[in-house]
Amino acid sequence: MKKKLLDLLAKKRGIVGRMRQADAAGDQTAFDAALAENTAVDAEIARVKAIMEAEENVPAEPEGVPTSGTDPPAAEPVNSRECVHAFAECIRAQARGQRAAFESNADVLRRAMAVENAGAMTEGVEADGGLLVPQDIQTRINELRRSLVPLSDLFAVENVSFLSGSRVVDTAPNKGFTKIDEMAEIPQDDKPAFRKIAYKVEDYALILPVSNDLLRDTDEALLAYISRWLAKKQIITENNLLVTKLAALDESATAATTANVVETLKKALNVTLDPAISATAHFVTNQDGFNALDQLVDGNKRPLLQPDPTGSTGKLLFGRGITVVSNGILKTATSKAPIYCGDFTQYATLFRRQPLEIASTDIGGNAWKTNSTEVRAITRLDAQVFDSEAAAAVSLTIA
Repeated sequence: MKKKLLDLLAKKRGIVGRMRQADAAGDQTAFDAALAENTAVDAEIARVKAIMEAEENVPAEPEGVPTSGTDPPAAEPVNSRECVHAFAECIRAQARGQRAAFESNADVLRRAMAVENAGAMTEGVEADGGLLVPQDIQTRINELRRSLVPLSDLFAVENVSFLSGSRVVDTAPNKGFTKIDEMAEIPQDDKPAFRKIAYKVEDYALILPVSNDLLRDTDEALLAYISRWLAKKQIITENNLLVTKLAALDESATAATTANVVETLKKALNVTLDPAISATAHFVTNQDGFNALDQLVDGNKRPLLQPDPTGSTGKLLFGRGITVVSNGILKTATSKAPIYCGDFTQYATLFRRQPLEIASTDIGGNAWKTNSTEVRAITRLDAQVFDSEAAAAVSLTIA
């Protein structure tokens, strides 16, 4: 170690000589390079001196004691003056972009911190005090906020008392009376026509076993939460049923792109739908369809979708409301977003034989054998299209 110190001192004398020459010649670049090298050598000299001083104060190893083992070597001590010098040199080296000098002095500071913190209690290590730090553990159920639009608000809903039944729908007349001459025989060329819409209610249900231990040990109102959870599934069930009826319009859907969707939708309102239906029409689309429409502007650079002046948070399309359904419920198929328009109260009816019924037992079924409470939810529904001409579909190709 002493030889290394002598070599470093000789090297430093050579560097100082080069610094004087560069200063005399006015060569700033050479001077800065020599200065950076001198700073690195100073740090190394300080490190070697510190090691030598430490070695002088270490007692000799007793005989028979191995000098090597599995424990890592202790960090080399660094005095306060060396720390101050290393810190100043780090700042200077960073300002000049001298990475080697910066790392050399940073190593001195790291060794000083290692010695300073040796044996300290810290929260990062459990045995050193981390076990004493309290943790923020909450058992309150945080319900995720998700869009859950009940499509039943847009459709006709009829509560029925029978498992099955039918409704009668007429065929609207499309021509007037026949002109006849005086005393001529009156023709019988037209008459009312009717068709039957049959429904058959089906059961939709779920059983959810819940451990009684869980019910007793939790500090949450778990059954109340499960009731809310099941109510959400009821809405999803009805939405899925009504979406299948909307999908019946897809076969006759008009294809459109963002370049002509405005003209296509206006034609659907003005031509495809009867004026009486168009007057009360509403739009339904998914997130992809709404996103495409929300980016369109008219000739005056105004957004195609306008705020609802009634004060609600919704938007209006051609003065008519628009309902946005999650992509998870109303899906985009092969980059084609569905857009439906019409009076959906005239288009289809949702039949409810039994609203959502939630019941629970801890003695019936398997509950008694498994020490659990079984929660059962049942709803009985059907949906049927009444007037297929009361709605129209547009298939919007999106990027």
